[in-house]
Amino acid sequence: MFETLSTYLNQAGPFAPTLYIGFFLATALLPFIPTPLISALGGSLLGFGPAVGYGVLGLGLGAALALTLSRHLGRPVIIRLFGAKTWRDWEQLLGIRSPITWGLIFFLLNIDFAVVAAGLSGLPLWQLWISAMIARLPWLVASAWFGESFLKSDSFLPIILLVLGFSLVLMQLLRRSLRKFLVSRQAKKDDDGKTKVQKQYDL
Repeated sequence: MFETLSTYLNQAGPFAPTLYIGFFLATALLPFIPTPLISALGGSLLGFGPAVGYGVLGLGLGAALALTLSRHLGRPVIIRLFGAKTWRDWEQLLGIRSPITWGLIFFLLNIDFAVVAAGLSGLPLWQLWISAMIARLPWLVASAWFGESFLKSDSFLPIILLVLGFSLVLMQLLRRSLRKFLVSRQAKKDDDGKTKVQKQYDL
């Protein structure tokens, strides 16, 4: 995949920045393409500065596209399948009714599937968009720097594969830990709420 995208970007000439931004839109529609791969590619072919500058634009447009499509196409289907109240209860149970929580998810996972999932929630899209931009910007900068510094040399391919494999394992571990944290936090909130209600009855 990397070689294919690299070839397209090399052959784009003066339209390379436009194509680079277009790659971010493609990751919004095809969430299995990792955005760090795109920004690393931009860093290796465009340089660190342009990769970050155009990457911010591409990341913003891609997040807006993913959130909008998920909200207007995916959420109605989810609500029809499970019902509005049931879906709200699940959001409350998982503790994902906060843009800060989603920002943490975006930072730890940094995959477009998370952005698509966020669009299914009931939070305002602009809050989710800001959370996604703030949380994913460090990854954009780091991967663009990595691309400019290392991807220009084939000798670093084993290191790249090792880092990628480690990142995938780390994301999986963080995903499980994050889910446990959110569930336990919501359970604590529920217990606190029951305690307050009980005190009101006692009074």
